[in-house]
Amino acid sequence: MRRVTPAFVLLFLSPAICGAGLWDLIRSHRELEVITVTEVSTESGFRPAASRDQPHYYVAASLGYRDLGGQIAGFKQPPTELVLRLISAELAKQGYLPSTSRSGPPTLLLCYTWGTLNAERFYGPDPSRPPLQVNRGQIVRFLGGHKIGLDQAFFNPLTAPMVGLTANSYDARNLLEVAEEDFYVIVVSAYDLDAALEMRRKPPLWTTRIAAPSLGFSLADVMPAMLAIGGQQFGRETPRPVWINADDKFTPNVKLGELQLVEYLKSDPLPVTDASETKVEKKP
Repeated sequence: MRRVTPAFVLLFLSPAICGAGLWDLIRSHRELEVITVTEVSTESGFRPAASRDQPHYYVAASLGYRDLGGQIAGFKQPPTELVLRLISAELAKQGYLPSTSRSGPPTLLLCYTWGTLNAERFYGPDPSRPPLQVNRGQIVRFLGGHKIGLDQAFFNPLTAPMVGLTANSYDARNLLEVAEEDFYVIVVSAYDLDAALEMRRKPPLWTTRIAAPSLGFSLADVMPAMLAIGGQQFGRETPRPVWINADDKFTPNVKLGELQLVEYLKSDPLPVTDASETKVEKKP
């Protein structure tokens, strides 16, 4: 009788693994996919994106690592100092520079966070039935689904299209499919500094969300590529989600020592306020 190893059985019985790309796991190789969306506020006043020739100076607050979806035990977080330097380095490449005694006055308050947005699955009493993902709408919204027709009405049971009559675009179908996976995420939001200091409640000038399916990768390894690809959209409205498959040719080799644009980032402490202890409620 042919013997089946327990590991092989577990591989096929685990719904989380099967639903997240079994074939990629078997092949032990998977291309990194990065999905980026930037939304520019129409209420807070238009402000052109920064550039190296016309930089914007900022002060920053870090919300630290967050689990925005389901939590997975034993996850290893990258060092906070490394993450802050990677984010600051990519911001500098795009013309967003931290305000110091050697710079111009700050006009922006930047807030950023990073972590995971994992699928939350409900396992019913019948083990033969696949689990139900309860936060698919949350992931679709994070990935910018509303820009390609997957708005709130799509997930409302009273207004959702009838089964068999839905005419989704190619991009919408792909986004719905990938939204079943677990993600690593980075979020950077820019606020008007004067309004923030005066405690005026205004929406961010812009928010950039960067996501990459996490299966087969560690956050510390893929974060440089996520920022190199998604950071190009800082402060720039994306009419639709920007979806890039990053093969070996696209994977960047990030060396912080080459940041000639802001040499003081090499050794000086980053002027970033730690706000990671602030409680942030999950949005449904």
